[in-house]
Amino acid sequence: MHTHRLPAQKTVIFILLFFSAIISPALSLDQTVGLLTCDSASFLGYTLFTPISSSSTYLIDNYGRLVHEWHNDHTPGLSCYLLENGNLLRTMHLIGTGGAGGGFQMIDWDGNILWEYEYYGDDHLQHHDVEYLPNGNVLVLAWEKKTFEEAVNAGRNPALLANDTLLPEHVVEIQHTGVNSGNIVWEWHLWDHLVQDFDSTKDNFGVVANHPELVDINYILANRADWIHANSVQYNADLDQIIINSRSFDEFWIIDHGTTTAEAAGHTGGNRGRGGDILYRWGNPATYRAGNINDKRLFKQHDAHWIAPGLPGEGHIMIFNNGTGRLDGNYSTVDEIITPVDESGNYTLPDPGEYFGPDSAVWKYKAGPPSSFLARRISGSQRFANGNTLICSGVQGRFFEVTPDGDIVWEYINPVTANGIATQGDLLQQEINDVFRCYRYAPDFPGLAGHDLTPGAPIEIYPLSLYGTNHIPENPERLDPVTFSAMITCEIAIAQVELYIDTGDGFHAFTMTTTGGFPNDSVYTATVPPLPAGIDIAYYVTAVNDTGGTASDPVIAPLTTYHFTVAFICGDPNNSGSVNILDVTCLINYLYRDGSSPVPEESGDVNNSGGVNILDATYLINYIYRSGPDPVCP
Repeated sequence: MHTHRLPAQKTVIFILLFFSAIISPALSLDQTVGLLTCDSASFLGYTLFTPISSSSTYLIDNYGRLVHEWHNDHTPGLSCYLLENGNLLRTMHLIGTGGAGGGFQMIDWDGNILWEYEYYGDDHLQHHDVEYLPNGNVLVLAWEKKTFEEAVNAGRNPALLANDTLLPEHVVEIQHTGVNSGNIVWEWHLWDHLVQDFDSTKDNFGVVANHPELVDINYILANRADWIHANSVQYNADLDQIIINSRSFDEFWIIDHGTTTAEAAGHTGGNRGRGGDILYRWGNPATYRAGNINDKRLFKQHDAHWIAPGLPGEGHIMIFNNGTGRLDGNYSTVDEIITPVDESGNYTLPDPGEYFGPDSAVWKYKAGPPSSFLARRISGSQRFANGNTLICSGVQGRFFEVTPDGDIVWEYINPVTANGIATQGDLLQQEINDVFRCYRYAPDFPGLAGHDLTPGAPIEIYPLSLYGTNHIPENPERLDPVTFSAMITCEIAIAQVELYIDTGDGFHAFTMTTTGGFPNDSVYTATVPPLPAGIDIAYYVTAVNDTGGTASDPVIAPLTTYHFTVAFICGDPNNSGSVNILDVTCLINYLYRDGSSPVPEESGDVNNSGGVNILDATYLINYIYRSGPDPVCP
């Protein structure tokens, strides 16, 4: 007979669910900025964005609460990323318009500049995008200036030379050498990969249809110096390839990064044996004289990128298809395609008159009706591990997450405008709060590790601000009273603050009190008796000031609420706080005498069989009286 028993195993179920129900349009009329929709099907994480008109970068949680902010001296030019080392890679707008930037910065979590590199001059200018490489270098997308004479000698039709200049694209790879310095260690220039059939006496003359690996210098839909208008660059480490998106050509290109700079200037060498020529292109076969208007798939698109390894659709390419110029009307979609690439990263060039596949997308987000979703410029998308897709409709500063079936499960409107931060209820004009792209990072993303992610107030302004709602202990157990608290900021006296808790039979109100006064920030608290174990506890807080102003936290409560579950003791189906013979009686009464069910039912499944039966009662008897094994619940 044993003389010492270990305590019954406690099965701690503590779940911070960040969402509960989709907010319907009819209930969100007063919400014009910030969080509009938050559903349990949304991917949990932190969303990063840099408003085009702002010098700050923001990180918010799924409730729309500010988690971190980086202040800067420059507006973006245009992209911004959080890296796995916790640093922020941010472009700078130093000169020019229309996507022009001028350089980039590497900034740590506290806002210290680790690397600031300017890339602009009389003949070159960084614009739109940069890309961080696994070796720590940075790819920079940039224009380079060609004179009238250079363009004509390359075969450009003089009638297509706006302002007597041409701005073709190039990509440079910069290696960090100091806080304000770097070395260019690799480069690729579109100027080295041209074809034209306009003038046989000039360079690059050939049959355009025979050279889909080259770019027709006279293909043009608008007479402008920024003739290509690339707007994104991304690197695929597995393939050692780069994707460049051309808005003006309505297509994207893939090139080989596995070349030397000399090979990148030619047509042979590198991993694919084709130098810096285009390996694959998609979206508009007319650019290389194949197909017709009905074969066009992209329309002024942005953000062509590979879906990252490990995610649904990995290796596919996803594009924000802005949609201007569609034959069936203007509307935006997000398109996912499977490229015809083999395991070695090779693509087959099509025969003259033929074009690169595929003919259609393997997945597409399309709103209903289609015309209800239109972003004529900027914008992007991101695939999540749960299969959902985050979409940035940039001109409206609107971020929304959709399921594979196209259902919206999270939606947020950027409240940071060209005129400052908006007040909730303000009606914003389009493009006053535009955002180039946004990205969400999972809680276990390495770049977030070790940093304070305590949420604060929403970014938008509320005359009565209620935020910071939480509960202590964070992981309550069966016999723990729970204290709830919330922070309130208001210039007018507060009339009432109430905590609403639902343990399964509807919400019940508890008055919250404070020792503080106004006009000051005050913390309101309420302590409630121990809550039922193993049951989903939902809660939110509301406040009213003396003039009738109201606020709630979460901001769209009760449609979205905070959640947790109190820990239960495995083997304590009567929820008494300890394991004894009365728990055996509880199980027998439940099984054979129409007694109450275990609370929660999992607490009675002590042998972890997936259900409660007489073997669980036997298991408990053996545990209590015969030195049997500890209860092990689901």
